[in-house]
Amino acid sequence: MDKINKVLRAIFILYILFIAYMSFYPTPPSTPSSDKMNHFLAFLLFAVLLRLSFKFGYWATFLFSVFYGSFIEIVQYFLPYRSAEYADLVADAFGALCGMFFIFVIELGMSILKEEKV
Repeated sequence: MDKINKVLRAIFILYILFIAYMSFYPTPPSTPSSDKMNHFLAFLLFAVLLRLSFKFGYWATFLFSVFYGSFIEIVQYFLPYRSAEYADLVADAFGALCGMFFIFVIELGMSILKEEKV
């Protein structure tokens, strides 16, 4: 495993812990930003980091992202100071889907550029 891959994996693990902390820590009743947008952006970055650091396939990235989002919502259901919402899980899944699309476009562009150089 090369040095960049190790760094990306460490960043991804730290990011998983950051999402867990933000998801399970008690929050004030009102937040200044859109909750669904936060979920969308968090899982967009989650999918991108997962794909880059572990080289998972697109389906595996999507399923792992939805699994982690589901895990968070299930835990939040049992926390008295948090609430679980299906809409949050939908925002997580849509963010992961958009993250995979972003990576797909970047990878496609890079492969086209490589072919043009040959």
